[in-house]
Amino acid sequence: MEIPSNASNIQPYGSNGGIKLASENNGAPSVSSRKESNRASEINQRHVQSVEATIELVKQREKLNQQEREMIVEQMNDFISSINTGLSFRVDEQSGRDVVTIYEASTGDIIRQIPEEEMLEVLRRLRDQAARYSSGLVIDKV
Repeated sequence: MEIPSNASNIQPYGSNGGIKLASENNGAPSVSSRKESNRASEINQRHVQSVEATIELVKQREKLNQQEREMIVEQMNDFISSINTGLSFRVDEQSGRDVVTIYEASTGDIIRQIPEEEMLEVLRRLRDQAARYSSGLVIDKV
């Protein structure tokens, strides 16, 4: 098949060339775009429902966890009172750490302290070093 030299497949400027443009539909939405918007709204509704269900589940678990914590604290208090020991909580001012002390209730002798006094002293010194030297723990001197 021979193609004449003056033939061209390029359409003249401004010609649609058999292609129907979206602007020629006079702004009427097509059926597929309505289906897509309905599908998107369904997906959005399902997403909202699943988020709400998840929030409700988390609230129920928190309520159960709170009840379990209260029961465990009550059991611990019963146990501690049965072994004739005392328990105290405090915050060490210089190191900024929480300290738990277990002591014998009748004599007041310390059975165990967490963290121990030696560790608190190390933490106090480290805090003092950090306050004096803002560059950190390692100090280079010339």
